[in-house]
Amino acid sequence: MDDLPAAAGPLRDAYAAVDWAATAVGDPSGWDEALRSTLRVALGTRFPVALFWGEDLVLLYNEAYVGLIADKHPSALGRPAREVFPEAWDVVGPLFEEVRRTGSATWSEDQRLLLQRHGPAEETFFTFSYSAVRGPDGGVAGVVDIAVETTHQVVDRRRLELLTQLNLALADILDPGDLADRALPVLRSAPLDLAAVDVVDDPSWSAALPPVGEPAERAVPRDERLPAPPDDVPRAGVALQETASGAVVWVRLPASRPGIRRPLLGVLLGPTTRLDEGYRGFLGLVAASLAAALDRAHAHAVEQAAADVTRQMSEALQRSMLTELPQPDHLELHARYLPAVDTAQVGGDWYDAVILPDGATALVIGDVVGHDSRAAAAMGQVRAMTRTLAWSTPEPPSHVLARVDRAMADLHASTLATVLLARVEQSPEDEAEGLRRLRWSSAGHLPPVLLLADGTTDLLPQRSDLLLGVDPAARRGDQEVVLPPGSTVLLYTDGLVERRDQPLTATLELMRTAVARLADLPLAELVDELIRVMTGAVRRGRAADEHDDDVAVLAVRLHPEDRPRPPEAGPNRL
Repeated sequence: MDDLPAAAGPLRDAYAAVDWAATAVGDPSGWDEALRSTLRVALGTRFPVALFWGEDLVLLYNEAYVGLIADKHPSALGRPAREVFPEAWDVVGPLFEEVRRTGSATWSEDQRLLLQRHGPAEETFFTFSYSAVRGPDGGVAGVVDIAVETTHQVVDRRRLELLTQLNLALADILDPGDLADRALPVLRSAPLDLAAVDVVDDPSWSAALPPVGEPAERAVPRDERLPAPPDDVPRAGVALQETASGAVVWVRLPASRPGIRRPLLGVLLGPTTRLDEGYRGFLGLVAASLAAALDRAHAHAVEQAAADVTRQMSEALQRSMLTELPQPDHLELHARYLPAVDTAQVGGDWYDAVILPDGATALVIGDVVGHDSRAAAAMGQVRAMTRTLAWSTPEPPSHVLARVDRAMADLHASTLATVLLARVEQSPEDEAEGLRRLRWSSAGHLPPVLLLADGTTDLLPQRSDLLLGVDPAARRGDQEVVLPPGSTVLLYTDGLVERRDQPLTATLELMRTAVARLADLPLAELVDELIRVMTGAVRRGRAADEHDDDVAVLAVRLHPEDRPRPPEAGPNRL
């Protein structure tokens, strides 16, 4: 592969700097076709892909993979995998050996790895698959790794679970002196995020509120790894204190009105915890929950304010699991997520969109059964599997959903979910006529709405197959419809249309007619107004924001290809 530096694109200098002749794979001019062709595919995709070659598993990778290994690049290039990832070899080493021994692919979902990629070891999570690459003799010559980092989703999900449990534990607290005994058992059950934690009185305490419990009164003992707090903890932000056990962060619980001194939350940072913006925000949410419990113990009137804080927390963490939408050329995508009013719970609704290797755009809308933190966790699992398999499997949506269903069964993901997976495709013949096609499969989900440029609106007929999680052997089918220029397709979850006092057929028709009335609006305004209508006007006599279920809407509009992308669609984003 004499053109290796050129083929490496942005990594050309890094590849050119490696003395390949001194590595186990040898000079590129002597590489066999299996290595050449596999590396050529890896370098040509924008999805993170790495190739581990030969007995030493020499590492080669594309530009997208650099983001996963960070400071390990560029020295990782051309080195044996064991030298690049010694800190994780106890986990990934056996997986490599399994692929080389059996030739079968592995699948690891949200795998925890402690990686040294920004200096000290940090906690990371990845969903990845190791697959065999066979050489000319039919044996396993190398291993290809297709990976996606899920650290933020997994950590946010874990912290969301902790915050939910904390709010449940504090929901009926009446005595401020019980705060530590109620909160600390929950907080101390999460050592990965809170290596040591305590709630203590401020040394400059005011008599405006009773203390959180003297040592002799507390059932939960103080944590001796935490020193006495400093006297200068700011009203906002954190104070950092270095101790023999490590760095301790002190956060003052926020006060509901000026002039009140509040208890302090002290947290010992674990060896893999980084005091970044996300962690500061998490500590702020913990402190807000504790402060809200204290306020509820003194005045019932602040319960509604506490609910608002919890709602913001749930919505922010739920939204963190939803991806930013791509904006392919002449396709405009918009989505909205609206959490339920019941702020003690979080839902399992989600949407997703991704540009596939063959140029099609995949659209996903789904709803995991349940409305609690377990549903949110299950949503993250099903979403990750659907996204990964849709990207890596060039098959019809029905086949992808069948694979997801089997993966859920094999991985013991005990949940039920409705999912609609669609592909917006364009063959060369369709491109010549300015057309696209929507091909989709529904696992018990509601039908898409098609809005044509002339204002005609239809609920697309579909065969609704079994929900995911019922029967992994269930047969699934696909539907297809031609999309003329100017068409709009809307996908949604049941929170938009299901009502206890009205049949589903009636609310679906109400939604269809509402879309027709809103047809002339820009896409983002259409989605917002549709949600307002369906969550407000449908519930006669109730406020527009009093909805019982999560709502997710994903919309795509096909702009004509014989003219520039309209300004209201925004810039392309791939």
